[in-house]
Amino acid sequence: MDDQHHCPTCGAPLRIKNRFVKAVTCEFCQNVALYDGVRLDPTGRTASLAQLKSPLYLDATGRVGTHAFRVLGRLVYEYEGGTWQEWFLDIGGEKRAWLIEDEGAFSLLQKRPLAQAPPFAGIQVGDVLTLADREVRVDEVGEATIVSAEGQFGTLILPGEAIAYVDGASGDEEVGLEYGEREVELFVGRPVDRADVTVDPDPFS
Repeated sequence: MDDQHHCPTCGAPLRIKNRFVKAVTCEFCQNVALYDGVRLDPTGRTASLAQLKSPLYLDATGRVGTHAFRVLGRLVYEYEGGTWQEWFLDIGGEKRAWLIEDEGAFSLLQKRPLAQAPPFAGIQVGDVLTLADREVRVDEVGEATIVSAEGQFGTLILPGEAIAYVDGASGDEEVGLEYGEREVELFVGRPVDRADVTVDPDPFS
């Protein structure tokens, strides 16, 4: 999917690259706009760029295990213990996923329907939550701020905003909840070996 639009701030051309995209960063003026499937609405937010070491980059193609991907966007989160980054992937042109990169470790997660989120207040490490018919043991509870963004991403959490998060496990699955200002999202996936993340050479390097 390539849907042509223009940045509502500077007028530069913007192509929506995946039907799951909810927010777009203009590569010319760095302003962020929300996308509702029809039009782009400016948010007044500007995305800064944080350069963190990674084999991935915006518009990179490659494979995660058996899945071919294209990188559509990246978010960088800062929390008490440091930073991590999340890469928004187009999988095969029809699916979406987030590749989480934290200190050289990778996990591939996909959004799952969530009928009702438990209140963040009161959730503690060691609790067992029932989420989407799964029993999830809570491993980490915290808060973070999105300090950098580029490209397009399938979330309504914007640069500069704070989130609360809950990370846990259900069997061999990794499960995460993100509490943003506009929505609460549930993500489920698995860890990925570094050797299973292959990135095609950058044609412009």
